[in-house]
Amino acid sequence: MSRESAQRTQHLAALRRIWAVALIPTVTLMLVAGAAEMPWWGVGLVVTVQALFLWTAMQGTSDAAVVGDSPGIARITTREAVQAQLLPRAGINGAALALRLDGAERLRQHHGDSGFQQLTETLAARLADALRAQDLVCALHPDGFGVALFPHRGLDLGAVMAVAQRTQSQLAAPVTLNGVTVWPSVSIGFSLSPRAAQLNGIDMLQAAESAADKALRSGPGALSSYSVVDFPASLSGDSIATLRRALDSGEIRAHFQPQIRTDSGIISGLEALTRWHHPQKGVLSPADFLPQIEAAGLSPRLAEVMLRDALNTLAALDKAGLSVPCVSVNLSAQELRNPRLADEIAWELDRHDLKPERLALEILETVVTRHDDDIAVRTIARLSGMGCGIDLDDFGTGNASITAIRRFAVGRIKIDRSFVTNLHRDPDQQRMVAAILSMAAQLGLSTLAEGVEHPEEQVTLAQLGCDHLQGFGIARPMPAEELVDWIVAYDQALARGEPGAAAADSAVEETVPPHARQSSAITTDAPALGTAAE
Repeated sequence: MSRESAQRTQHLAALRRIWAVALIPTVTLMLVAGAAEMPWWGVGLVVTVQALFLWTAMQGTSDAAVVGDSPGIARITTREAVQAQLLPRAGINGAALALRLDGAERLRQHHGDSGFQQLTETLAARLADALRAQDLVCALHPDGFGVALFPHRGLDLGAVMAVAQRTQSQLAAPVTLNGVTVWPSVSIGFSLSPRAAQLNGIDMLQAAESAADKALRSGPGALSSYSVVDFPASLSGDSIATLRRALDSGEIRAHFQPQIRTDSGIISGLEALTRWHHPQKGVLSPADFLPQIEAAGLSPRLAEVMLRDALNTLAALDKAGLSVPCVSVNLSAQELRNPRLADEIAWELDRHDLKPERLALEILETVVTRHDDDIAVRTIARLSGMGCGIDLDDFGTGNASITAIRRFAVGRIKIDRSFVTNLHRDPDQQRMVAAILSMAAQLGLSTLAEGVEHPEEQVTLAQLGCDHLQGFGIARPMPAEELVDWIVAYDQALARGEPGAAAADSAVEETVPPHARQSSAITTDAPALGTAAE
C-alpha cells in the first residue's frame, strides 16, 4: 500500500465514523419524539438502525487500525514526541533507532544546501514508508533521523535488527539530484534497554545516537547497538562491587528454557539463560546488566556461574529420574579466549559425573566469522574433541561461511527468531527457512528454531524439517526450582497426546500436589570452576 492510498483510506474511514456517530443522536431524538404513537416493530426498526450506525463507526475504527499496521504512514514529528513514546512502560518497552547519513558532509559540499535538503526530504519520506503508523520519526541535527518503534511484546533484538536492515535497504535506492544519481546509505544505532541508557543519565534516543556515531565510524551501512561497554568510565567502584556481590551470592543465576523435538515432542534439552534476581528491582533480563558485566571485566566469572548452575541442574534432574539429554550454555568471544576454558569445563563435567556430550556450548555467528582469533579456534576445537556439542547461535544474522562452520566443528545451527516470527504467514520467510534447513541437511547439521511463539509456527517448522524448537510457545525461561514440576506436567500432557507448553503450564497446578512441588525443588549451590567440591 502506498503512502497516499493509505492516508486516503484513513481519511475515508474517519469521515465514515464521523457521519455514523452524528446520526446516532438524530435517530434517538426521532425515537423519543414518536415513542408514544410508534408500534413495537417501529421501535425495533429504529434500534436496529442505531445499531447499524454504531457498527459502521466501529468498522471504521477497525479499518483505521488495519491501515495503521501497514507500512507507509509513520508520523514525522518532533524529538520530544519521539522521546515521550520511548518512556518506559509497565512490562513492555519500545526501541529507539538513530539513522546517520554516510558521507553527509561530502554530499552537502558536492550538491549544495538545496540538493542536500532534497535528499534528506526524500529519505524522510522513504523512512516513514518503511515503518508502521504507530512508529514515530523525527529529524536529528545535522544529518539524521530518530525513530521510536512502538512498544509490543515481540520487539526483541532480532525484530529491531530486521527493521534496521529493511530500513537501510529502502533508503539505499538511488536519488537524482540536479541530474546526478546519488546512492545514499545510512548507518544505524539502536537502543533496546531504558535501564542501560539510564545508567549513563541519558534517554533511549540519546543512547541510539551514541550507537549511531559508533556505527558511522565503522560504516558505511553499519549497525550498532547501544552498550555501556562503550562508556566504561561510567561504572563506579560501587557498581562493580554490586555486580560481583550479585554473582557471588546467587542473585545472578541461570533460568532454563526447554527445547523439544519436532518428530516426537519429547524434551531434547535446556538452554541456560542468565537472570538477575535484584532485591529491589525484581527479575532483570540480560539486556539490563550484561553490558555492565562486560564493562566490569566480569564475563569470565559469569561464565563460571552459568556453567555451575547448568551442570548442577542437569545432575539434579538425573537424580529426580527425569530425562533431559543435554543443557546448553552461551559463551562469548571474551570467554572463548580463555586458554584454560576447556580444562575447566572438563573438570566440572567430571566433578558432576556427566558425559561431555550432555553439554552444548553456544557461540554467536559473529565469533565464527573472525579468522584471526587462534585461541578461540583452539578452545572450540578442544571442546568439540572432548565430545561437547557446538551450537551456532542466531544463525542468519551474521556472515558465517560454510568453511567457518566446518572449521569450528559446529554440530547444530540455531535459526534466529527473526526468521521464525510469523513464519506461517510469510511465504518468503518459509522459503528462506527451507533453504537454511536444506543446507543444514546437506552438511549433516542438526537444526533448532528459536523464538517459536505460535502453534502455527511449530507446525510449519515441523513440516519444513526443523529438528528442534524453542520459544515462549513451548515454555518461558524458568528458575531451576520450577523445572521438575514443568517437566512432569509436560510429560504427562505428552503421554495424553496433548503436547504443548500451554497444556503443561496448566497441568502443573492440577496434577502436581503442593507437597510434591516443594520437595522437587532443584538447588544450584556448588563451588565455582576450579575449586574442590565440598
